[in-house]
Amino acid sequence: MRIFLLLFLLTACHKKPEAPPAPAYPVKTGVAVQKEAPIFIEALGHVDSITAISLKSRIEGELTGVYFTQGQEVKKGDLLFTIDPRPYQAALKEAQATLDQNLANLALASEKVKRYRTLAKDEYYSQIDYETLQANYAATAALVEQNRAQLDSALINLNYCWIYAPIDGMMGILQVDFGNLVANDGSTLSTLNQMAPIYVTFSLPEFQLPQVQKYSGKGGLKVLAAYEDFTQGAFEGKLFMFDNSVDPNTGMIALRAVFENSHRELWPGQFVRTRLILYTVADAVIVPYTAVQLTQSGPVIFAVKEDMTVEQRPVVLGQREDANVLVLKGLLAGEKIVLEGQLNLFAGAKVEIQ
Repeated sequence: MRIFLLLFLLTACHKKPEAPPAPAYPVKTGVAVQKEAPIFIEALGHVDSITAISLKSRIEGELTGVYFTQGQEVKKGDLLFTIDPRPYQAALKEAQATLDQNLANLALASEKVKRYRTLAKDEYYSQIDYETLQANYAATAALVEQNRAQLDSALINLNYCWIYAPIDGMMGILQVDFGNLVANDGSTLSTLNQMAPIYVTFSLPEFQLPQVQKYSGKGGLKVLAAYEDFTQGAFEGKLFMFDNSVDPNTGMIALRAVFENSHRELWPGQFVRTRLILYTVADAVIVPYTAVQLTQSGPVIFAVKEDMTVEQRPVVLGQREDANVLVLKGLLAGEKIVLEGQLNLFAGAKVEIQ
């Protein structure tokens, strides 16, 4: 019995302990999605009015009327300002009276020329006196034309007393208050900006110009604009034009897009982010960028297999769009991938989805 117990104890001492189960690392996962993905060029741009007008007076006088509210949208032909018209009405009457006087003188000079033509021909009237009558007629006719020009000028100046909106747009800050004296010195009374449609101007490096030209030849390219983050919403427009030269100092070329701006989302002078959409990949594989791990041999993604172990996949990445990135090679749509918790993972590691 003692021998049996001794053999049992010796056998128990030499039995190897069982290996503990492999740990399961906690991770967060997602799924690779297949959808359309735009290929674009992103740049910083600014908003410009298609037409921006500085309203100025072309005559001098008292500002007797302001017929808009600052910031108001006005229509083409709306009355905006009036300048005291009385001095210009008086000048118009004076020009008209001078013209009437010289028209009467012209009629008299014409009658004298007709009356003395036959007498001068038959030598009953001095030739030199008749030539004097002709010269007087010509001088009076020239004076009448001068008076007509003065009358037109007086009428033009009178019409400048009323300033109308030349386009549909939004009025800016009033620079001269009612009752002040305005002059034809280049001072701005207010500004009028066209708000819809509106331009967005941005610049690209010259080496990207051939690529843009290639795709723009197939039709109008779409341009997106956003305040800061495209995930919060973007406004859609169309590429309108390229500038006719590259800036030799910066190596950049300016491009301009047109936006409808019917709800006044874009404001003149505002800086925005822009995306020029070159083309769209129909069946792209998209993953969150947090799934990508950068290694010495290139980017990798951990794919989760059915047995809850992971496989390290080298991938080829395409364009990044906000929080997502396009996977060109190495991953299929619908595969489960690790989004968080990759730090302790290795090929074949067991994971537990949190």
